[in-house]
Amino acid sequence: MLCPTVTHCRAVASHGADVLAVHRDPDAAARLNRIPGVMAVCGAPESLPLNSACFDAVVVHQGFHELAPGLVLPEIARVLRPGSVLGVSWLVRDDTIPWVKRLAALLRTVDESAMSGDYGTESVNELISSTYFPEDEHTTKRLWVPVDRDSLIAMAAARPAVRALDSDARSELLTKVAALADDSAGTSGLRLPYQLECWRAWVDHDELTSPIGRVDDGLTITL
Repeated sequence: MLCPTVTHCRAVASHGADVLAVHRDPDAAARLNRIPGVMAVCGAPESLPLNSACFDAVVVHQGFHELAPGLVLPEIARVLRPGSVLGVSWLVRDDTIPWVKRLAALLRTVDESAMSGDYGTESVNELISSTYFPEDEHTTKRLWVPVDRDSLIAMAAARPAVRALDSDARSELLTKVAALADDSAGTSGLRLPYQLECWRAWVDHDELTSPIGRVDDGLTITL
């Protein structure tokens, strides 16, 4: 697992997998190393401090867009065993639900970037087009996360643009958030809709072992 969180590592290890986590931050790696079933090392994903062809799977959750694909993809391919997989995923909020759209519109009256939904998922195109991973599949899982009125107000109040408002303007905005929550909850309460977007791609080591060919149309300098 590359640059994972404690929650992610603990979840994967709970299924009986032997997990090796790689994180750039030594303090984060130390925290991950205390999780049962997890061994963590400090290192750069673009230059993995690991032996070649020794892993059955590499997983990157919520952070693939922060990596340099031209460097990290050949490194991941190198440490995977032949036929093994790279998994890339993002948990993405679904802003098409009416009450969520209303909340976003309300927050954007004071912060244009509020709930912008920029998760970096477009970076997966680098994986899909990679010669190191020529075969891939994509799946989506719907998740509903319960949220109560107070949590919704706290989430709005925590935004820097909302904190920067004067007390009257902030109180007015949070009152509107509370009214939206009361109006939208219904009998089953509020649930934030998310989609877990997952890609799985199989490694092809041919690209790593191909001989380097000479380009015949290059510039020739005669000495």
